Amino acid sequence: MARIPMGQFQTANVLPTAERTRVITLDADNRGQQALASAVGGIAERQIDQQNQEARALARVKASNQLLDRESQISTITNDLGEKLRLGQLKPDDASAAYEQAVGALDPMTPEGLDQIESEQFGLSLRRMQQGGLSSLDGKVSQARISSAQSDLLSRMDMLGKDAGMPGSDPLAIIRRMDQEDIDTVGRMAYGMDWDRRKQDFKDGIFTTHASQQLVGARNDLGKLKDLQHQLTAEDGFYTSRLDADKRTQLLNSVTGRIFQVQEHNARQAEIAEMRAMRVMDQMDRQAATGIPPSPAEQQRWQAALAGTSMAGEYSARIEQMNQVQTLLRMPLAEQQAFIQQQRQQLAANGGSVDQIANVDRLERAIESNMKQMRDQPLEWNAMRTGAAVDPLDFTGIGSPEGQDALSAQIASRMDTINAMRKQIGPEVSRNPFLPQEAGMLKAALAQADDNTKLQVVGAIAKATSNANDFAGALKAIAADDQPLMLAGMAQARQLKSTDGMDVAPVILAGNKVLQDKSSPMPTEAKLRAVFDELIGQAIPSGSSQREQAFGAYKALYAGMAGPAGVTHDGTAAEVDDKLAAKALEMATGGISETKTGLFSSAKVVRPYGMNDDDFQDALGAQIGALAERSGIAKGSLESMPLMPVQGTDGAYYLLNGGRMQLDPKTGEPMIVRVR
Repeated sequence: MARIPMGQFQTANVLPTAERTRVITLDADNRGQQALASAVGGIAERQIDQQNQEARALARVKASNQLLDRESQISTITNDLGEKLRLGQLKPDDASAAYEQAVGALDPMTPEGLDQIESEQFGLSLRRMQQGGLSSLDGKVSQARISSAQSDLLSRMDMLGKDAGMPGSDPLAIIRRMDQEDIDTVGRMAYGMDWDRRKQDFKDGIFTTHASQQLVGARNDLGKLKDLQHQLTAEDGFYTSRLDADKRTQLLNSVTGRIFQVQEHNARQAEIAEMRAMRVMDQMDRQAATGIPPSPAEQQRWQAALAGTSMAGEYSARIEQMNQVQTLLRMPLAEQQAFIQQQRQQLAANGGSVDQIANVDRLERAIESNMKQMRDQPLEWNAMRTGAAVDPLDFTGIGSPEGQDALSAQIASRMDTINAMRKQIGPEVSRNPFLPQEAGMLKAALAQADDNTKLQVVGAIAKATSNANDFAGALKAIAADDQPLMLAGMAQARQLKSTDGMDVAPVILAGNKVLQDKSSPMPTEAKLRAVFDELIGQAIPSGSSQREQAFGAYKALYAGMAGPAGVTHDGTAAEVDDKLAAKALEMATGGISETKTGLFSSAKVVRPYGMNDDDFQDALGAQIGALAERSGIAKGSLESMPLMPVQGTDGAYYLLNGGRMQLDPKTGEPMIVRVR
């Protein structure tokens, strides 16, 4: 900063000089006074000189302080404008005017006490100070111009770089927009010698971005991916001479990896489509097995699913075969089986193609599937054939008589449908009045229910069925794997009671619990069976399911009555109580009687439930006499024949001759004795 040189100002015109033209004449006798006057005058002059010197020094100091203050003000202005330039709040072209305006707004400086030369030096120092501030600002303006140029170039390169990433962009056209002369001028101003390198990096980035965008756009297009691979590797490839080796290698790795992925994906999709087509073909076969024509929408869905697969050509043939299957399924069962047999015979005699053999196989599978559903799920089969929906069973009121009556009515209606099907189609139709989901629900519920609830459900089913066979079929659908429940259910349906009025069904369930939880010691099963075999003899043939059912009921009844009857067993070594065993067998079977088969021989037979031995013998004799009269066979011969109960019919017995059923010589039908 220019400073005013202290002590260099001129003394002229600062203070008036003492007047010395006046001459004081002293006489010779007054020399002392003369000397005194001279001394006083010298002191006065020195005081005046000292005052003038101090005044000039003070004026110069004040002027110097003003310059220091102005220097601080100019520095503040320069720094403030520089910050505005940095922040972009002030344009570089407007910086000089803003500086002049800010400096001009400062209070003027008028130093006092300076001579002309010192005043001129003060003004020069002030002007140099202001010019120095402007020069300092020029440096900031220059830097701001460089920053602005860099910012503009970066912004332009960023926008053009984004354009390169857009689908359909032209990288060469984008690069031409950076090759303009003005761009180069601004680039050199912004980056100097580094501009050429930066510009080349920008071009490389454009090609890299464009190639990356091509990869994104061709992500799932194998043809485009392979074309991009060619552009990266071929001698005439678009990117071969425009990207350096490292970037090309990186992009090529991505392209090659993606090509592999797409090839794998396409192969997998083709395999999936084939699997889907196979599933659709199975659906078509299952649809054919129902005998119900598919809707147009379903056929269109099948055709679309098969399109593009190896099975696409089979669609029309399968539709034709489906029509053939559905026509076949509308025929009686015997005719269906005869048709298949005829087709097999023709193939065996004349040979046939693989497709012909496969078609016969499909026809046979369709018939078997149709028959299986008819046997196992007659209600669903009927619903598909007739289009009439099956209302679900209502179990909500099973605990009340009204709810049981309502449930029984529903089951009875279903049994009517099933019996009508059996009359029209034949005995192949099963007596199952439950839908699959209902049967599953009932099985699970009964497994957790108490005995009373089990018997309520069984009672509702029994009330809905008109005969023992219907009831057994319905009960089998929900309790086939629970023999005690089956036995208790059949007893409940028949309202079986012992001679002293004890209900059989709850005793069977109670005895089964004892056998299961082993809460009371029981004789071994071998001992129970030995007594059972001795009591029943061959009244029920050995090895038959009826004999096993009878033994199951007998065993459960024995266990159920032992505790209430006060019969205890000392561990598994205990013997069977004969009296209790006899009662259990009578409650399980109805009782055992002996019939004469010769002069010295007899055979045991199961009596009808609730009939004593005397009544049974009387009824048996009367019925055999009637059969002898009708058939012409001697009564004595018929009386010597063993009796075998007719399954499902209480009080009916086949007459056996040599282990086989005796046929009526007049009718050719088995001879049956009916005592009830």
